[in-house]
Amino acid sequence: MKFLLCYILSILIISTASVSADVIAAEHDQICINKIWIENSKGKIACVSSGTAASLIERGWGTMLDNSDNLHVISSMFEIHPEKMKTSSPLPESAMGPQVDYAKGYLVEEIRDGLYWVTDGAYNTMFLTTGQGVIAVDAPPSIGENYLKAISEVTEEPVTHVIYSHSHSDHVGSMNIFPDDAVYISNQKTSDTLSKRNDPNRPVPTITFEDKFTLEVGNQKLELEYNGAVHESGNIFIYAPNQKVLMLVDVIFPGWIPFKDLAMAQDVPEFIAAHDKILEYEFDTFIGGHLTRLGTVEDVEIQKEYFLDIQTSAAKANREISFMSIGQEVGFANPWLVFQIYADSVTQQCANDVVPKWIDRLGGVDLFTYDHCWKVSESQRID
Repeated sequence: MKFLLCYILSILIISTASVSADVIAAEHDQICINKIWIENSKGKIACVSSGTAASLIERGWGTMLDNSDNLHVISSMFEIHPEKMKTSSPLPESAMGPQVDYAKGYLVEEIRDGLYWVTDGAYNTMFLTTGQGVIAVDAPPSIGENYLKAISEVTEEPVTHVIYSHSHSDHVGSMNIFPDDAVYISNQKTSDTLSKRNDPNRPVPTITFEDKFTLEVGNQKLELEYNGAVHESGNIFIYAPNQKVLMLVDVIFPGWIPFKDLAMAQDVPEFIAAHDKILEYEFDTFIGGHLTRLGTVEDVEIQKEYFLDIQTSAAKANREISFMSIGQEVGFANPWLVFQIYADSVTQQCANDVVPKWIDRLGGVDLFTYDHCWKVSESQRID
């Protein structure tokens, strides 16, 4: 496959500077997906959107081509690669949280009995006062030194213990702000990862555990438990039994759907199963590590329902869309092209089915449902 990009780009620069840059020049035996073939006086051919075609034709670049045996225009497939989002749907009330003073940079609030949460509106975490020192969990770089300000705002106790929820730098990339003599605790898998990374901003833990660990300091207790790679290996459940607060990062996003591709989960079945594992805990308040607010049991149940819907819709699309039928239509000369159209068609059908039912229930449904459908549908084919 040869693309005459230099030629097309030169034409665009010289004579059509305002035209959208989605021109793909092509020779014969090429496929134009949901777009239009146009040809100029020198026989050069381009596959462009209808808007770009109109602009080029208006400027005299070329004329529209009819379909031919070796110039295929696929219009029977689902819409492929929709426009990148520049706006989003109005957010449902469920996505709203407490107002953060962005000039200050953070909000700190007591949940109950000496346990506080800190948020900057995008990331959140928690710390626990014990009477003998503060137990801090994670240290997102977006909060950074403001984490120490938040702690000092409510207590004079020094930070004596630090817990890694997992290894990802966006949540623990500022762990070096705590005192050098603090005790750092993590799952062994997280410690192994941090040792490999050799990042001075993420000190290697001084205490590790395999399955369960109970931390008791002063009059407070935290129960740490590893329940599999629900996000990445080493990601732990952090439970405060006295306050009935559960923290698990990058799995549940209260009021929202997760970041794309199931928040970059390593193992799709483990991520899905995590919802039931969470619901085994007795908690009133949930901390998910991201976005606008604290969560509840109901938030976990709602996200579980959302992903069950995606699983059902993805399975339906996998059954109904035929790889071989697509191949017979576009040809098998480039198997990756066949698979690209097949995978995008399955994903788009799933998203088309799910989005209308959830757009008024969770934030971000219009933005990342497509990505979740892709991740789940592919998992159904390979896991």
